Amino acid sequence: MAVEASGVALAAGSGPAVTVQIKSLNKTLLKPTTEHGQTGWITKGSTPKGKCPGASAAGALNAATHGKWAGKYYSSVPGIFVTSILGVKPTGSDYWSVLVNGKSASVGICAIKLHSGEKLLFKVVK
Repeated sequence: MAVEASGVALAAGSGPAVTVQIKSLNKTLLKPTTEHGQTGWITKGSTPKGKCPGASAAGALNAATHGKWAGKYYSSVPGIFVTSILGVKPTGSDYWSVLVNGKSASVGICAIKLHSGEKLLFKVVK
């Protein structure tokens, strides 16, 4: 059973193992680490329960950072726009992007279903 705390449904995941790495414009914030996502739902940024599965890229990000990221939910997308990771907030027109196996994701982090062996790179882009 997932326990909801600080706007995030928390529980260790047992899903597919993926590699998560996080980079700012000029620094590696998190070296590649293996994560499994989480069970339950990610509810950061006012995300309604049931809209962002823990077994998504958002869940892997949450597990890798121990919840140290922020975002805002947009029902029009629907999904979470990441505003900061590990205390890093992009400035100007820069933003957080996610690459899956080296390719820019075409969907948001809640819609990226985890598959074993995938490599997720969260990075600030101009």
